[in-house]
Amino acid sequence: MRHRYPLITVLLLVALSFVASASHAARPAAVAEPLQGTPQRVVVGTPQQMNVLCGLGVAAAPAYYIDYLLPPNDAYYTLLDPATCGCPGPNGVLLSNAHVLLNFPMACSIPVSVAVVAADLTDPLCPVPVPGQYLCAPVNYDLVPGAAGDYDFMFALPSGCCITEKAFLVVTFTGAGSCTTLPRLITTEGCNPCESYNVYPGGFDDLCVAVGFPGNPSMSVETACCDIVPALRGTWGQMKTHFR
Repeated sequence: MRHRYPLITVLLLVALSFVASASHAARPAAVAEPLQGTPQRVVVGTPQQMNVLCGLGVAAAPAYYIDYLLPPNDAYYTLLDPATCGCPGPNGVLLSNAHVLLNFPMACSIPVSVAVVAADLTDPLCPVPVPGQYLCAPVNYDLVPGAAGDYDFMFALPSGCCITEKAFLVVTFTGAGSCTTLPRLITTEGCNPCESYNVYPGGFDDLCVAVGFPGNPSMSVETACCDIVPALRGTWGQMKTHFR
């Protein structure tokens, strides 16, 4: 009796299944440790200067560290809902500066890519990110804290990025950089499903449901209305006082 598939094809499929399983199994367990300090703001690159209407994403008080990063191509997605900002015009909400909170056990540099992607709204109660369907093109940054500690990294998204429906902020850790001990995610207390996802080679997980995070990763975006975007006057040093 002839086999339906050639032996080489069967062996290849078996090998691929082992690779996918190994990739998934290699992820560290989501072990939470209580936050010890207060995150310090670090501005990366040149931020956009404008009046901030509201923040989208996860901006609640930080509560935990999670040792979970596994670069390269380790992407974290956070839901953005422009309806919560109440912009009256038809052009929606302008996304300006993104934030991600991280704990660095050591002083080192790690590369990231920051972007905004579309949401799959097939289930309106549980949006899902669509990796690669960019609404704001990826921008590359190196996160370089001056010392070990807790940090709120702030970096600009591409100018003119407006959204009118739900989307996802994505921060991708593209490599380990100079970090021999990887940074830890900082999360809130209490995890809301359908808001935070991790996409990596071999996996696509809701961090609350599939992984069991104690809270959503602290990732957010500053916004203004797309129709009217008055710029703040003064220097960047003066502007920073508005966000302390």
